[in-house]
Amino acid sequence: MAKSIATKAKKEQVNTEDRVMEGVVTAAAWAERNRRLVTLGTVALVAVVLAGWAYFDYRGKMSERAAVRLDEIRMTSSAGAPSPQIQAELSEFIGQFGGTPFAGEARLYLAQLQLRENNLEGAIRTLEPVADLSTGTPVAFRAASSIAAAEEMAGRPDEAIQWHERIASEAQFDFQRFDAMGEQARIHAQEGRLDRSADLYRQLLEAEEPAGQDQASLWAIRLGEVEGLRVSGGTYSTVPAATYTDASTIPTLEEDDSGGN
Repeated sequence: MAKSIATKAKKEQVNTEDRVMEGVVTAAAWAERNRRLVTLGTVALVAVVLAGWAYFDYRGKMSERAAVRLDEIRMTSSAGAPSPQIQAELSEFIGQFGGTPFAGEARLYLAQLQLRENNLEGAIRTLEPVADLSTGTPVAFRAASSIAAAEEMAGRPDEAIQWHERIASEAQFDFQRFDAMGEQARIHAQEGRLDRSADLYRQLLEAEEPAGQDQASLWAIRLGEVEGLRVSGGTYSTVPAATYTDASTIPTLEEDDSGGN
């Protein structure tokens, strides 16, 4: 019985080897008959690999050029060049280097200059292309925050709140969520929605991941003010929107990645 099993296994092994050899011979014969096709396929594969390498090399060099050019614009601004000149250079930069990571940083820079000149609609249009929060990038969150500030400055508090709600929902870090909720609470209070404002301040103070002591103290003060107004029927004083007013202080992408605010 054991001899029969061994003989059967040996035959199966021979049959398998025969099938493998038959496949190799068949493939070799096909390649011989279709030598031109095989050559063309090899050439096409090499061309695709080279094209891919050339594309990534091009993108890398474009990013290097963008970094150098953006630094030049910064230096020009620091040297006291007029805002219209800097805005024109940034617009040209965005058109030329729009496919690089530095385009978003340039849009933030340009938008802040526009906000300083009260060009609110221009700033919003500048920022919208890079305010996709689903990307999770620091630039996207900075852009969304600045759009919210511009909407509030333009007298559209509900639109501003909607942006802050999106930021809080998509936040990658606690400080982003806390800041967005704090802005919502502030705007609600200014619009007379004291109950909603107080509720948001309580959520912030009861958060499982506590903020810094200074921030928590500020929220506690604001909550006390809102609660007092609910009793007295007074109105909340206007507090400026949280946004950058000095474009020269905008951090680089590397500084944003560190998690600072």
